[in-house]
Amino acid sequence: MRLHERLMPDYNRRATVYWWTVVVLGLAVLAYAVQHVAGLPPRAWMHLAGGTVLAMLAGLVPVRIPRSTNSFTAGEIFIFLLLLLDGPQAAAIASACEAAVGSYRTSRRWTSRIASPAMAAVAMFSAGSLLHAALDALRRHGLDSDGLLLAGAVCFALAYFVVNTVMVTMVARLKSNEPLRLRSFIDSFGWLGVAYAGNASVASFLYLSFRSSGIVVVVAAVPIIVILLTTGHYFFRREEAEEAVRKAREQQAAQRQMLENARHAGMAEIATNVLHNVGNVLNSVNVSAELIGAKVRDSESAGLARAVALMDAHAHDLGDYITSDPRGRLLPGYLKQLAQALAEERQGIAEELAALTKSVKHIKEIVATQQSYAGASSVVEEVQVTDLVEDALRIDTGGLADHQVSVVRAFAPVPLLMLDKHRMLLILVNLIGNARFAMKSAPGAHHQLTLRVEVAPDGTLRVAVSDTGEGIPAENLTRIFAHGFTTKKDGHGFGLHSCVLAAREMGGTLVAHSDGPGLGATFTLKLPLQPPTGSSVS
Repeated sequence: MRLHERLMPDYNRRATVYWWTVVVLGLAVLAYAVQHVAGLPPRAWMHLAGGTVLAMLAGLVPVRIPRSTNSFTAGEIFIFLLLLLDGPQAAAIASACEAAVGSYRTSRRWTSRIASPAMAAVAMFSAGSLLHAALDALRRHGLDSDGLLLAGAVCFALAYFVVNTVMVTMVARLKSNEPLRLRSFIDSFGWLGVAYAGNASVASFLYLSFRSSGIVVVVAAVPIIVILLTTGHYFFRREEAEEAVRKAREQQAAQRQMLENARHAGMAEIATNVLHNVGNVLNSVNVSAELIGAKVRDSESAGLARAVALMDAHAHDLGDYITSDPRGRLLPGYLKQLAQALAEERQGIAEELAALTKSVKHIKEIVATQQSYAGASSVVEEVQVTDLVEDALRIDTGGLADHQVSVVRAFAPVPLLMLDKHRMLLILVNLIGNARFAMKSAPGAHHQLTLRVEVAPDGTLRVAVSDTGEGIPAENLTRIFAHGFTTKKDGHGFGLHSCVLAAREMGGTLVAHSDGPGLGATFTLKLPLQPPTGSSVS
């Protein structure tokens, strides 16, 4: 039991049983598939090796479906082609290998990296066996035709998509004890099923061409498929980058409109508070948008154009050129390197988009938090404080990096707490931003920000933000929390005041300490381990 809690802490009994069942079943399928393939002719081994390598390489360059977290790759084309050529056993092995690449690319959890290939093998073997059984039945009745093969492949792809997707999503559903709803399933994965059907159609055409013209057609089609999928990858990625920039502009416009509305409503003080806090986050929004734009402008896609031009020049003998010409033999390796570079670029943009989305969400939370100061009760939920500290660091990560500030995390084990995480995040972002400003104004090229999280001896949660900045004079240690007090030339004097209000709303305190000018400062937030009476729990 203790080993289970250590290795699978978020798995309940049902999820654990399901995980082990799927993994064991997947291993059994793969063992049978390997044994079966070992008895096939060497030509089938070559098919399996080539198709598996191509599927795994394609898995490095996924095409993300717009406005979705899902993606597909060209790997399914080669896996479906293996299914038609050499049966469901070969396809199951290739599918497991391609799923292993995908899980290692998208997840750091060992449970996912083991289960995903097993699920892919089971889904491919079961759906593929049904397809071959159906095609054999048609042949026995003299109904074998290219049209029926194409229709059967599309139906198989949809069946494989449903089985594999349901198996994957069931893990999360079982862990959260949520039922699988058909409408939600279609909304989340519908376009992915369409992509699978399209890949099956392409694989069917390649299979028919292979039967009539041999392997040369398949070899010639590989770079074309790579080009098409890479083009789609970049098209969708550019759309995401433009969408991110548009969201940033809309947020800035919303900020200006919010200020105007607040002024008309006689709420200038609240509006100024909101704008001050939103301004901190907008810096990160702008940094993320600029980084995304830079990655798109400096993309490695220029190499793709050169590769396309080279293939166009040898379109009449592309198969011979790739296999015989000294320069042509370098082309697949170059495309592999290009695919890896494009995958790295996509990963970088995905990380910046995640940071951008988090910042925009935090802006909305700031507005809602400030509006709640008018007397609405707090909404608390169970949170891990160290996670909130990391979120606050991510929001300000661009500013800290610009000023060469090293961050030291001194996190002691603390229990999950019932807190208003929106107000908590507001306090942390302000304290980290103020510390960064203090170190920017202090002499010295390198500074250090220390974040401590611990349970104090008096039984309260203590979060301390310490910097090596310009320090605070003794006479200002209490004045800095007053409404309107600031030492910045362009400051408004609302940030720390808002933090004090937020701390009080959560039943805590916020105090400052400094040994004097030039000696840095420490801001300490103390909160009760239980929410104050009167707060509602979500």
